[in-house]
Amino acid sequence: MKRFLVLVAIFAPLAMTGCGQPEVIAEAAIADEGTGERLALGDLPIRILPYDRDAIFDSLEAAYPDPEPPVPQVILDQQQQVQEAQTAWRVAEERWAAVRDSLRTLSDQLAQMQNQGLRGTPQYSQAFEQFGTIESREQQVNQQMEQAFAQFDQLQQATLAAADSVRIQRDIWAEEAFVDFETVIAERLRETGREEYGDTTNAQGMAEFQVPEGQWWIYGRYTLPYEELYWNIPVDVAGDSSHVVLDRNNAESRPVL
Repeated sequence: MKRFLVLVAIFAPLAMTGCGQPEVIAEAAIADEGTGERLALGDLPIRILPYDRDAIFDSLEAAYPDPEPPVPQVILDQQQQVQEAQTAWRVAEERWAAVRDSLRTLSDQLAQMQNQGLRGTPQYSQAFEQFGTIESREQQVNQQMEQAFAQFDQLQQATLAAADSVRIQRDIWAEEAFVDFETVIAERLRETGREEYGDTTNAQGMAEFQVPEGQWWIYGRYTLPYEELYWNIPVDVAGDSSHVVLDRNNAESRPVL
């Protein structure tokens, strides 16, 4: 079952990777939505676990008498509207910045022409007339940008207020439903005789582990403005090395409330 809120257990410091064991390389990257360029996710905490954390959450949820409060579709729709309004504001801001730069460039040209004694010449008059046209355009575009921001800000504030109420309900439910999560994890670790391992990705989005052979799960979370990418990827460790890519294709997307 997909879950939008997950409690983060607090454990003792994670084990350091050992030597002489199979190597697991986790590579985290996403594509830029605008350009499609590959963006390595550096400085991202990654853990490799000897248990399936989702299965534990699912079993605890199944045992709890009350279902998890859902995220109303109206809030998801509002978040989409906020995202669209933010994009419109940023486009308007870029348009205004371009016009402003043109105005500054022409202003510098006029000042240079004055210093050269060209004031009153046809060239100066033409540039001055052009300056007035661009100045009027800058004021118009600036007004459009301010209106776009006001629309975005209004939608965002309304959505945050509605999302806060739902988030509080879900937080309270999770604290009660998953109260035994850490106890279950500790028992699993005792049963398997294994440890958890943790690392942080480097500038290339790579994290490296050395762990005993067997079944493991690679866990990570990356938060974007309107969604969280969540990974809990099983990996069968055998042989010398394993390479697991964490990207949008194998991530679960969760709305950020």
